[in-house]
Order: sequence, then C-alpha cells, then structure tokens
Amino acid sequence: MRVFDRLDQIYAIGDGTRRGYSPEEDAAHELAAGWMREAGLEPEVDGAGNLIGRRGDAQVWTGSHLDSVLNGGRFDGALGVVAGIEAAARLPSAPLAVVAFRAEETGPMGSKRLAELPGAFLEVHIEQGPVLERLGQPLGVVKAIAAQARGQVVFEGRADHAGTTPMSARADALVAAARFVLHVRACVQEPAMATVGAIEVEPNAMNVVPARVTVAVDARAPDAAALDELIAAIGFSPGSRIDPVAMSGAPFEVVGELLPEAPRLVSGAGHDAMVLASAGVPTAMLFVRSLNGGASHCPEELSSEEDVALAVDVLTRAVERLVAVG
Repeated sequence: MRVFDRLDQIYAIGDGTRRGYSPEEDAAHELAAGWMREAGLEPEVDGAGNLIGRRGDAQVWTGSHLDSVLNGGRFDGALGVVAGIEAAARLPSAPLAVVAFRAEETGPMGSKRLAELPGAFLEVHIEQGPVLERLGQPLGVVKAIAAQARGQVVFEGRADHAGTTPMSARADALVAAARFVLHVRACVQEPAMATVGAIEVEPNAMNVVPARVTVAVDARAPDAAALDELIAAIGFSPGSRIDPVAMSGAPFEVVGELLPEAPRLVSGAGHDAMVLASAGVPTAMLFVRSLNGGASHCPEELSSEEDVALAVDVLTRAVERLVAVG
C-alpha cells in the first residue's frame, strides 16, 4: 500500500525522531513536497515553514504534521499528511490544499500561523488510545477536543543528612509530594484524566533529605464543568488552561454523514485541528483505530492497512463533497 510505504520512508528519517524545525523535519517536508508534485499540487512554504501543496482556488484543506516526539511512532501526524496527499491524487481536478504543519509537538507552531486561511479543514489522525480497538471499530469521528489545565505544585521540606537525621525528625518534601501523586490519582473519575508527569527534586542528592519538590499536574476532562470539578478536587492552581473545542460546520457534518455508525469521541490530546477549530474554521477530525493497546508516541504505534485504507477513502469522499458545495 502506497500510504504505508510513504509512512515508512518518513519514519526512516531520524528513526522516528523529527523535532520541530530540525534537519530531520526539513527532510520529511522535502520528501512530502515531492509527493505533492506527483499528486498535481503546487508546493510552497509559508513564513512559519508550513509546507502547503495547493491546487486552484483551494478552500478545502487537509493535512497534519510531520514532526515527532523523541523515538515516536510511524503514524502520529504523518498519517494525516500522507492520507491528504493520497486523497489529492485521487481527485486530480479538485481545488484543494494539503498542509504539513510545522512543530505540532512543541506548539503547535505552524497551525497557529494558518488559522485564518482555510475555508474548511479535515485532519486524519491515529487515535493514540485504545477506545476504538476496544469497541472493535476501525474509525471514529471526533466531536471535540477535551478541556485541559496544567500547573505546578511545590512542596517545601528541610534538607538534612540522610544518614544522621532520625526518620521521625525529618521534613521530607518528596514524601509529601508522593502522597500528593496518589491523591491526584484518587481524584479522577473517567472519562476525566489527571497525570503527574514531571517531578523536580532539590537538592536531588542521594544522601540528602529532599528539601523542595515541584510536581507538574496535567488535568483533562470532556467539558469545562468537569475540568473545574477535577481541579477543585485535586486542589491546585492551573498556570494554563484550554477550554474544550468542538468540531463543527460542513466538514464535521459531511464526515458524520459518511460514517453514521462510527463512534463519536472526545480527543484527550490536542491537535492542529484544535487550533483551527478554536479560531472558527469549520473543522472535522477522523480517528483511525490504534492497535497494540493504543500505543502511541513510541515505535510500537500501529494501525492496520485496512483501517488506514478506509480512512483514506472517507477523507477522499469528504473532500470531494466539500469541494462540490464550495
């Protein structure tokens, strides 16, 4: 399958590591530009470094990103770009645009630049989770991107000698932080989620009782009210917050009509589609079933050729309908 062959070619660049604005991401964009030309698109690069393959007076856009996390997988981001190019090749006379956004994993940087340009946007993306696999469904229609809040909590203790200070006399900041981590876990009721994914210990020495610990909290929920409840239960003050973003407009309606029985999902992860939808661009997002238990951001990331082929077919039909109605 041509889509899988191209995904392998992209993955070979950097062995799955293509940081935003790195030489590896540059090489992936150069490769995709050649495929765009083969599909009858005219590639160009904008001021943010986004690669745009355009044909005619394009009002319908599709695509995703080609950067990756460290040791990422074959499908995250790249699938949406390659699927878009494949759809363009199947619609040789349709005015449309395929975009490879820059630096989604660290921003997203590129889609912020283009938020005011597309008339309509569709993104195909691997689910990055196990829901579709558990449901036995190849595709899912994203109805919204979850609300998200992030912040830090600091625990103060006292630095003491690890070999001479009695256990009963210690003010160990890491012990307090450990209790908090368990507290965060206990506060969550699915489908909400909360994670302590980063911990900074000071002075971070094996023979010193920790004096200060900073933990980073990531909380997510399907809607703003649920996120408020989770934040209150955990008891932290977010440093940043993103309200939920709904998919809407003609792209969402068309994808829904093409997949009336497909599950409607809330994405817990942010995407380029989130940036465009939040700016008022009519947007749809199509999830492709992740295998291997939903493994993502790792080499074990996997989707089947059959599911990917179905996603490309749906994307092609959706773009064709949207182009027809203008």
